[in-house]
Amino acid sequence: MSDMTPAPRRRPLWLLFIVPVLVVIAAAAWSAFWFYASSQVDVAADAWRDREAKSGRVYDCARRSVAGFPFRLEVRCGGASVSLVSQTAEQAAAKAPITAKLAEILVVAQVYDPKLLIAEFTAPAAISDRGQQPSMMVNWSKARSSVVGLPAIPQRISLVFDDPSVNRINGSAQALLARAKHIELHGRLAEGSALDHPVIETVLKIEAGSVQEVHPLLAEAFDGDVRTRLSGLKDFSPKPWPTRFR
Repeated sequence: MSDMTPAPRRRPLWLLFIVPVLVVIAAAAWSAFWFYASSQVDVAADAWRDREAKSGRVYDCARRSVAGFPFRLEVRCGGASVSLVSQTAEQAAAKAPITAKLAEILVVAQVYDPKLLIAEFTAPAAISDRGQQPSMMVNWSKARSSVVGLPAIPQRISLVFDDPSVNRINGSAQALLARAKHIELHGRLAEGSALDHPVIETVLKIEAGSVQEVHPLLAEAFDGDVRTRLSGLKDFSPKPWPTRFR
């Protein structure tokens, strides 16, 4: 009796194409989602700028672009500036803002984690008062920040500067006012919620810092570690700083 070997069963050809087709569909859907999210960046930024402007803080970008496809949103702001209008009684009487201008700000967010924003700042920053020529220049080798919790009330904020320095400008000369090797400022919502008895903890760390024209002791290099706890801030709506800290 001879052995009967059954012929191999052929698989349908369409099974060979189903996985590539699904990959193409997923890529197209993700691309559409990314471009939609990038289109909302300008909408969200303009809404935030309008809220801040009502409190006398005017932010602007000479050039703004969005990149980072496919997994990140990178918002680049060239020629960034912030003008503080009517933040003090003196400013309100003079009707002239304090303006700070810096080279560039890069803000990065992961598409799958939009509540975390990481930013890098490109030096220098020129500060001018009442429409005059810059009176102070701030420099650093590296500056970055991170904010957790947006677009609602931030839960944690960090600012880090490497080799920061502040110079007073007098004509073509610059005089050193302050500098440090490293500065960190951290703040977080420690207890409660933003609307129910919030407690905010802050930590300021200074490494090899010095301040001129204040006290001889501060002119020598020093390290600092300052920790605070703030309570009673129940209203987080945009408002001028004197009103905020009253």
